[in-house]
Amino acid sequence: MNKTIHAYLTSYNLIAFTFWLAYLAAFARAGCQLDHPGLVLLNIAQGLAIMEILHAILKWVKSPVGSTAAQVFSRLLVLVLIDLFYYHVLETSPIANTGILVVSIAWGITELVRYSFYFLGLFDRQPKALLWMRYTFFIVLYPTGVTGEWLIIASPLVLHFTFGWYAAMAAVLALSYIYYFPVLYMYMWKQRKARL
Repeated sequence: MNKTIHAYLTSYNLIAFTFWLAYLAAFARAGCQLDHPGLVLLNIAQGLAIMEILHAILKWVKSPVGSTAAQVFSRLLVLVLIDLFYYHVLETSPIANTGILVVSIAWGITELVRYSFYFLGLFDRQPKALLWMRYTFFIVLYPTGVTGEWLIIASPLVLHFTFGWYAAMAAVLALSYIYYFPVLYMYMWKQRKARL
C-alpha cells in the first residue's frame, strides 16, 4: 500500500473512531436519549461510512463491494428515518426510542471495535483481545442492531398504520433484510472461522 493511501486510511479510521466515541459519550450524557448534538454526531459518524464503499471499489481494503454497500446503505436508510422522524415520531414513540437505544449500543460498540481494529491493523499492531472482539461481538451485536433498526423502521407503522408509500417501502425493506441479513451474518461467521 502506498504511503498516501496508508496515511488516508489511518486518518479515516481514527476520525471515524473519534466520532463514534463522541456520539456514544453525548448519548450517555443525554441520559441515553437522542438530543440534537447527539443527532449531529450520529449523522457524521454513520455518514462517514459511505467512504467505505469507495475504499472497497478502489481495492484499498479487502472488503467485498456488495456486502459493504448493503450494510452501509441499510444503516444510512435508518439514519435518514431517524432524521426525518426526529421531531415527530421520536417524541411520541417509545418503540422508536427503544430502537435508537438499541442501535446506539450495537452500532457504537461494533464501530469502536472495528475502527480501532482497522487502525491498529495498518500498523500490524492488533492485540489478540481486539481480534477476538472484532470477530466475536458481532454474534450478538449484529442481530441486536438489526432488531433496533427494525424498531425504528416499524415505529411509524405502529403509530399510524396506513397502506401507503411508507408501508410499501417497509415491505421492500423487510424482503431485503430477509435476504441480506443471513448473507452478511454468514460472511462474518466465515471471517471469524478464518481469523480465529
